[in-house]
Amino acid sequence: MFCHVRTGAFLLGATVIFGPVAAQTDGNSATHNRATARAAAPAPAPAPSFGGPREKLVVAMPKTYDKSETMLVWGDYFNHLARCGNIDLQNQQGESLERSTNIDTLGEKELIGDLIAGKVQLAQVNPGLVPQLVAAGQPAPFGVPGNKASGVRNSYKLILITRVDSPYKQPKDLVGAKIAHTTPTSNSGNLAPRALFPAIGLVPDQNYEVVFSKGHERSVTGVMHGFYPAAAVASDLYQRMVVKGEVKGSSIRTLWESPPFMTETWTLGKDVSPDLQARVKKCSYAYNFSPKLRQLLPGNDTFLPINFDRDFATVMEVYNKTQKAGAAKAAGK
Repeated sequence: MFCHVRTGAFLLGATVIFGPVAAQTDGNSATHNRATARAAAPAPAPAPSFGGPREKLVVAMPKTYDKSETMLVWGDYFNHLARCGNIDLQNQQGESLERSTNIDTLGEKELIGDLIAGKVQLAQVNPGLVPQLVAAGQPAPFGVPGNKASGVRNSYKLILITRVDSPYKQPKDLVGAKIAHTTPTSNSGNLAPRALFPAIGLVPDQNYEVVFSKGHERSVTGVMHGFYPAAAVASDLYQRMVVKGEVKGSSIRTLWESPPFMTETWTLGKDVSPDLQARVKKCSYAYNFSPKLRQLLPGNDTFLPINFDRDFATVMEVYNKTQKAGAAKAAGK
């Protein structure tokens, strides 16, 4: 879901500590103390894979979570990247994230603007924002969550859903009905349906009435309770609601699904040196997800490289059709 929040916040337990953890002993005896200290002491941090002077890199994240939750989920990755790459990860105020959890969490426009301006050099971005970055001369994203053994990259699909007991059996049955989109600026919740639905006989605002639900979860709930005849939603958020028991999968029928979209990807700024880019990529591909991150992204255990032409084909199709439609509308005024 491009401009929409792609991942829900989980209360995942203990806070991630970005830095060393002190060993603890119970003090019953000298022998026991030494044995306990050896068992409790953390393994020595591995030597950096890259020598030379320590590089600095400014990091920012989207407002998917608040600052503490962001560090809870991603702090282990930042810790790994700092150690492995010999990199001092900082916020825009120059505070090292090894000594502060004050990570910058930015709105989409600010995040894109700061990446293009060089104020931010490493960021996670929603896939629908990637065409804007590439059009502005920024590099394509370098990594996406995936499964190391299978090589499968994390993705989702745009799906068109209705109630299982509705009279709608295929997309064309919805001609003349109302279909819930999420918000006007949401790519997967509005722009993608507008770009992809005409090919299945559903031209928004012509073949059906668009109603905005103000969110993917609200669209799903609205269909389940009969407020909307159908809705265009992201498959991963729908499945998450099923797993959490917020909706019964047996009560929903999927009428159509799109080719896969990438989920959130990681990108570097164009002004990052080739050496530092190599450090970030090598260390990211070598990272094994923390248990908390595996819980948030089931089936994913590392970052995998991206083939932009292949992995962003559906994203670019939506972007190009949206741009073309916008140009046609402007020309008609």
